[in-house]
Amino acid sequence: MRTAWECRHTLAYVSTSAITPRYPNAASDPRLINVNDERIALRKIVSDGEWLGKDVSVQKCQLKILSAALQDGKFYLPKF
Repeated sequence: MRTAWECRHTLAYVSTSAITPRYPNAASDPRLINVNDERIALRKIVSDGEWLGKDVSVQKCQLKILSAALQDGKFYLPKF
């Protein structure tokens, strides 16, 4: 006779139902931010703002955060 643990263990490998992802890849998930695209846009905002003499300290801080995330290998960040 099989134990309950053996049955659960067998079902985990035999079950053909798989969880289908909501989005096919991270690039199409609207809940994620593409770090590199956002960093490029912020670099332009900071550069233009500095040229015009505007205060862009908040954007510089965001740029540092995104650059650090990219260096850590995080290509997508959640929006929440």
